[in-house]
Order: sequence, then C-alpha cells, then structure tokens
Amino acid sequence: RQCHHRVHRVTMGPRWMGLCVITTLLAPAVVGASKLGHRSLKEIELSYDELSTTCQDAKAVSGDIVVASVPECEQKCDAQASAAPGTGEDPCIGVDSNGTNCYLKSVCRGTPGHCSGSECGYRRAGAGPTPPPPPPSPPIPPAPPGVTLRQAAAPHGVYVGAATNAGALNSTTDRTYKTLEQAQFDIVTAENACKFGPIHPQRDLYDWAGCDLVFSDAAAANQSVRGHNLCWHTENPNWLINGNFTPTELTQILQEHIATVVAHYGTRAESWDVVNEALDSNGLRPSAPWYPAVPNYIDVAFRAARKAGGPNVKLFYNDYSVEAMNAKSDQMFKLAQGMQQRGVPIDGVGLQFHWSLANHDSLESVAQNMARFHTLGLEVHITELDIKCTSGSTPCTPSLLNAQGELYAAILKTCLNAPNCKSFETWGVADNHSWLGADTAPLLFDTNYRPKPAVDALINLMLNHTRSV
Repeated sequence: RQCHHRVHRVTMGPRWMGLCVITTLLAPAVVGASKLGHRSLKEIELSYDELSTTCQDAKAVSGDIVVASVPECEQKCDAQASAAPGTGEDPCIGVDSNGTNCYLKSVCRGTPGHCSGSECGYRRAGAGPTPPPPPPSPPIPPAPPGVTLRQAAAPHGVYVGAATNAGALNSTTDRTYKTLEQAQFDIVTAENACKFGPIHPQRDLYDWAGCDLVFSDAAAANQSVRGHNLCWHTENPNWLINGNFTPTELTQILQEHIATVVAHYGTRAESWDVVNEALDSNGLRPSAPWYPAVPNYIDVAFRAARKAGGPNVKLFYNDYSVEAMNAKSDQMFKLAQGMQQRGVPIDGVGLQFHWSLANHDSLESVAQNMARFHTLGLEVHITELDIKCTSGSTPCTPSLLNAQGELYAAILKTCLNAPNCKSFETWGVADNHSWLGADTAPLLFDTNYRPKPAVDALINLMLNHTRSV
C-alpha cells in the first residue's frame, strides 16, 4: 500500500519530533485499508510517530543534489512535483537539506514503525541548513574490574536483568550463557517458556518443564523472576486458537489458566505481565481469541491473577511503543486509570523499549511518561530493552558501539531518576540470543559473551549516580 502526501508545514522540535500538517491523498485501492481511513483530501495533523506508522518509510527519490540553500532545495522539489505526472517518477512531497546536499522525499513505503528520523524529518520551510553533527564522544572509560551489573545496581533499589532462554540455560555445549546470565543480572524473565502456548499445550495438560527451569535456576542464583506473560494474542496453542469457543467459555479458560499458572509459582514470581500488547493508538485492538470476543478480558485477567497470587505478586500491563508521550501511551495511561477507577488490581506498566540508534524517542519525553504513571501510584519497569546498533547491513563500528553505550546509559539514568522505575531489563543476554539477529548487535554482550562499551557505561553510571531532584 502507498500513501501520497504533500507536506505544507513542519514545526521542528528535538529529534525531529515536529508536527506535520499534511494533505493526504489515498489511492482508491487503499482507502479504508490505511490508518487514515476515508479522511482523504483533508488536512490532518500527525506527530512524528504517527507519520512514521501511517505513511511508513520515506525514501529519497533522487539521491544527493548539490544546492546552495534550503530554498533552492525546495525549488527543486517543486519542479519534480510538477514534472512527475506522466514521467513514471514519484513526485517530491518534502525536502531535507544540510545546506550542501538536498534530499527529496517521495512516496512513503516500508514497514510501519521503522522510519528513522533522517528519513521522516521534514524541516520547516526557510529553517536554514541543518546544524553539523556534534563531534563524536570520547570512548566510554572501562568500568572497575570485577564489578558486575547486579553489584552496581544493588544500592539503587532497581533490578538489572535480561530475558533468559530456557534452552540456553539447559545447554550442555554452551555453559558460558548461564554463567554470564547469573553473574550479571539480578532479575530474569522467561523469554518464551512461561507463555500460554509452551506452558499449556493442551486444554487439560500443563507442561511446566521450561518455566520451572527458569524459576529454579533463578532461585539458585538469588535472582528474582518477572513472569511473562499470562494473556497475549500471540504464541497461543492450537486448541485455543481453533477451538471456536463462546465468550463464556473463553472467559472460563482465561480464568482457569491464570489461576493455575500464578498459583503454581506463587510468590516465587516478583511480578507477572498479566496482559501483553493489547493496545494501539486508538485503544484496544483486535487480539484473538480474547478481544473483541470478551470485551472485559483485561479486567478478567487481572482479577484472576490477584486472586491466585495475592497482594505480594505485582501485576503489570506490558506493551511496545509506549515509552514516551504519544497517542499509544495515552491509551495505556487511560487503560490503567480506568482499571483503578473500576477497582481492578494493577501495580505497574512495562515499557518495552525496542529502540535503535537511528530511531528512538527523546529521553525528556520518556521521563514525562514515567512521571505521569507515578501520579497513579504505579511502578514502571523497562522490560524488553534492546538498541539496534545497525540495520545489520553495515558493521557496528567502535563509534557506533560507543553511541549505543551512551544511549543505554541515558535510558538507565532516566529510570534511576524516576522514583517509580524499579527494573531495567534487556530482551536477551547476548547478541547471539537476540530476536533481532546477531548482526544488529543490540544487546550488552557480543556473540562471544564479551561485554560491550554499554556494560562499562551502565556500571560507571550506577557507581557514580545521585538521583536528580
């Protein structure tokens, strides 16, 4: 699908977080399929995140053109826009310029939500050349020898952990994984072993092996465990997906599953992600088999978890793209607030933080978002953090590794400064166990389990940090 739009005005903010006022023209074939629905030929306002998701990846259509000024760049865009019809070329819809090179933007294509600031950041007309990039930061100094992440974190009352793989923990050929995971982290989350499908493969059968292994190994290493997850629209067993159950039956299945799993682990679980990824920027999204079949399934799930686990097992809602202030995190705030008003138990929210060096939110906005959940008395956990160093097609150079370490540390500093941020977890132990692929180098340890500059940055921060007021 494609969406064509003409950029009229942009108000710039930090990290290209401007508001774009655009006129959108949808091809007839995609009207109704696009998030814009039938609002074609109307002016609407989109934030940067919404522009990224709605119009997908913007691409430069003509390479670099040498120009003397931004107005000249805009003139070239206007010329291409008027010349495009009938030529087979895409019209220019927006421009960017660093004062020397002109980038003409055309039709938006690509995967929703994977649009980088440099691709989607349309600058305001007459804004002048883009400032030169700052000089590279000095290399991150090494942390004191022998200090682990969990040792550095202990004085701060914040967990530092990782998603752990039950198969890797049980490996007889790769014992380094378990040794590293237990030495460095004081909290773990089962990457897959405790989800509905693996743990409840048949309606009347539970398979505890993988999830039990995670809990028992964690206990042996004096680690806490975040349970993940009790209710999701993905990784469900075939009997549940294809069972053609009535809403009443689905409600009973959900209650029984949660009661059984939560009671099995009891207070060995520090917390559970009760419901995972149920929202989009408009509210609840279709989440088969649960929604819309069971409209109040989130309330049902949280009530069942509290009944089975008692008050000492914390209950969380977990989602992605909710780290900063945006339409989707607004919906999460509204969800949590509404649950409290209805007397539904909830103790916190999980912010996943699947970021990249090329595309991430501002930390100021993240801090604001954490603060508003603090007003509800809710904890915030960073649950699935990874930072893609590259897209995988180019190497992660020393300077990029340094930048990755600085961003990891900046996220942790934001957490340490938020009184309700209590956990900082990466989604995986090392690059060779990342769901994003080892070539993107997104985690704290490389494929040989060697610490990357990010580890030094995190330890140094925790050894020297004083919470800002």
